[in-house]
Amino acid sequence: MEGVDVVDQLKLRASWGQLGNQNIGLYPYASFMVIGGDGQDYVFNNAHSPGAALNSMANSDIRWETSESTDVGLEFNLWGKLDVSFDYYYRLTKDILLPLNIPLTLGLGAPYQNAGTVENRGYDIMVNYRNRVGEVNYGVMVNFSDVKNNIVDMKGIENTGRTVNREGSPIGSFFGYVADGLFQSQEEVDAHATQFGNVGPGDIKYRDLNDDGMINDQDQTVFGSPIPRYTFGARLNADYKGIDISLFLQGVGKADGYLYAQGVMPFFLGGTVQQQHKDRWTPDNREASYPRLAWNQTNNEQTSSFWMKNAAYLRLQNLQIGYTFPRSMLESIKLQNLRIYVSGRNLLTFDNFYEGYDPEAPVSNGGWYPQMTTYTMGLNVNF
Repeated sequence: MEGVDVVDQLKLRASWGQLGNQNIGLYPYASFMVIGGDGQDYVFNNAHSPGAALNSMANSDIRWETSESTDVGLEFNLWGKLDVSFDYYYRLTKDILLPLNIPLTLGLGAPYQNAGTVENRGYDIMVNYRNRVGEVNYGVMVNFSDVKNNIVDMKGIENTGRTVNREGSPIGSFFGYVADGLFQSQEEVDAHATQFGNVGPGDIKYRDLNDDGMINDQDQTVFGSPIPRYTFGARLNADYKGIDISLFLQGVGKADGYLYAQGVMPFFLGGTVQQQHKDRWTPDNREASYPRLAWNQTNNEQTSSFWMKNAAYLRLQNLQIGYTFPRSMLESIKLQNLRIYVSGRNLLTFDNFYEGYDPEAPVSNGGWYPQMTTYTMGLNVNF
C-alpha cells in the first residue's frame, strides 16, 4: 500500500463459530412422576385420594441446539476522515428442540426432539465521517442492517394461531385470512363465498383461497411478519465556539404490525367504541378505514390481513443542544468547566401505523403504556 495516500486503513476479516443453547426448561431428558393435582388424583373407597402419574415422555438422546455463524467483513478508512465497515453473515440454527407430534394413543405428552432448523442471513453497514470547516467541527455516523429470517425445517409441524412458525416463513409470522377490502353491497355479499355470522355491506371480505365456496380454516395462510427487514440509525453532531448539537435518528424500513381485539375492533366482547372507529363504513363513506359498526360481529374479528399495517417508522430519538462557557470566563469563579444543555427524547415519529399506537410494539391488543416525550435541562460543572 506504499504511495497510496487515500487509504489509511484496509482490513479484510472472516469468522466462523458455533454456540450451544439448551434454554427450554429444566431436565427435559428425564421422566418425572407428578404427584397430586388434576389428572393424578383418584377416588378410593368413596374418598378423594392423591395419586401420582407419568404425564410426559422423555428423550434421553436429546442434545443442545447449535447456532453456526459465518461472517465476512471489510473495514477501511479514507483520508483519515471516513470510516466504513461492512459485514455479511449467515447463521444456521440446527437441532432445535421441538415437541414433535406423537400418537395420541400413547396417552402422554410429546417429548422434546432435535428437529428444527432456522436460518438468518443479512448484512450490516456502518459509515462514519468527521471533518472540520473553519471553526465548525461536525460528524455523521450512519448504520444500516438487513436480515432475512426463514424456518427451514420443522419436521412437518404446522401450528395455528395469530402468529405461527411455518416452514418457508419467518418465525412468528402472521397467520389467518387474506382480506379483499369491505363488501360494498348486498349483491356482492350474496355472490361471495359463505363467511362468518350475519354478513352485510361494510363487513370484511375474505379471499376464498381454495375456491370451495366457503371461508374456513382451509383458507388461512401466512400473510405477514413482524420481524423487521431493514433497521437503520443516524447520529449527527457539530460544535462551534462552545455551542454543540447532537441528534440521533432511528427507524425500521420494512416490518408488518398487527393490532387486534379492543385495540381496533369496535364493540369487541361487548366493549365500547373508540374515537378512530368513527371512520366506519357507511353507504356515504365507502373508503372507510374500519368496517361498519356492528355488535359482536364475529366476521370482522377474525385474524386477517385487514388489520395488518405498515410498521415502518423514523423516530427522532434524541436531540441535545449545549453551550460550554470559555475558560476565560470561569477563571474568576475557580471553575474548570461549565456546560449547560437542553435535550429531548422521543420528539418526533413518522409512520403509517395506527394513529396513537407505537410502531415499536407492532403486535398487541393496544393495551400498553405509550412511549412518552421527555424534556431535560442540565448543568455540568467541574471544579
